[in-house]
Formats: sequence, structure tokens, C-alpha cells
Amino acid sequence: MANEVYIYRLRTDLGAGAFQITDLVPNTSRRTAVLKGQSGYLPAYRQAPSAVVTAAVGGDDVTAAAYVGLSAYLLDHIEGGGLAAGTGALSDANALACAAAIVAIGDAGTALTLTLVNAALAGVLASTELTSAGGSASTGSLTAVLKILSGATYTLPSGSITETPTGTFNPSVSGTMAEPDYRQLYMSGAFAMSLAEGDLATWTDATFTYAMVAGAPAAVYDVSGNVIS
Repeated sequence: MANEVYIYRLRTDLGAGAFQITDLVPNTSRRTAVLKGQSGYLPAYRQAPSAVVTAAVGGDDVTAAAYVGLSAYLLDHIEGGGLAAGTGALSDANALACAAAIVAIGDAGTALTLTLVNAALAGVLASTELTSAGGSASTGSLTAVLKILSGATYTLPSGSITETPTGTFNPSVSGTMAEPDYRQLYMSGAFAMSLAEGDLATWTDATFTYAMVAGAPAAVYDVSGNVIS
């Protein structure tokens, strides 16, 4: 679909259950296997990028343990420097640094478009891209990155092969996105009205003040990573 929206939590000084969104429909209390609820709470603050570790096993580079979050996703999906030539996976340090660079953009509440995400990746390792659009073997997607940043959990299992004995990135995806508690939101009339003058208008307002501190609790992104709050 092309109307997904993503909420990125910016502030940490109020609890995860302190920001309720009651003006979205259908109400989550009416959720069924078919009817997906939209009302609820802002997602929790994003997970801090975590270190990942790979080691040589039988010539392959494999993950030493199970890893969760954006750095795990990038390790699983990105060919390091793949726009310049066929190369290996991201190094452990570069996977962490790339995740941190993307999170820094989100923490600033600014656009997370594919162009800007790719620029953040290339700032860590030249000629690196999230997707295969430029000709690399990368298998990432912007929507997956936005989903992880807005609360979904990505897990890369222990023993996942990231690089083959020839030093080549392994494009076979090993990780999975767990979404049992993740609410995918959509740009609807109710969502637009909430952003204009409802709950989301309050939670994305830069003048929102709590405990004498001003600042928006959240930013809202469209499916292309543009800020729409």
C-alpha cells in the first residue's frame, strides 16, 4: 500500500502510556482479524542501536548471537559499498554506525526519505545504499526502517550468514519482523483531522510543554519518509 504512516517518538520524559490517541478510527477495542484498530498510544521510544558481532565459521561470516533492532536489520540487508563494486556485508562497527546515523535523523524530527537515509549510510561507508535501486545487492526497504523506528521488532538469529567465504554479501534474508503488538497506521480522514486539530496535533506540536520543557513528543512520517506533522 502507499498510504501507511509512521509515528516516531521523540521525547523520553513521559511514560509510554502517557500519550493516548483516541480520535482515530476504527477504535482498537473493536479490533478483529480483519478490522485493524488505529486508536491507542504513541509507540514507545525507539530502541537504541545495539552492537552486533559476527565471526568466521567454516569460511562464512555468521552472527555470534541473536540481535534485535535497526543495526541487526542493516547487517542482514546491506551490501557494504555495493555501488562501487560487489563487496561484503557491513562490518559490525559499520552496521552499528549506520543505524546510529539513521536514528540521529529521526531524533531530530526531520525527513527520513530514501535519499537522506542513503546519504547517512554513505557517510559511514562510501557507495552504500539501503535498497538495490543503484545496482547493489542490498535488500533493504525504507518502509522496514520506518517500521522498526516506530515500534516493530526485527530479529536476526544467531548463526545467520552475512558473508560467504569469497567475501561476498549474502543477499538471503535471515531475520524476521515481529509485529504482534505493532499497529500499522494509515493516512485516513480521521488521521488527517487528528494531525490538523486533534490528539496528534497536540503530540506533534513543538510548543507542547511538560515540566517546563517545550518540545513535540512525536513526529509523523508518510510512507516516503517525509514529515507530515
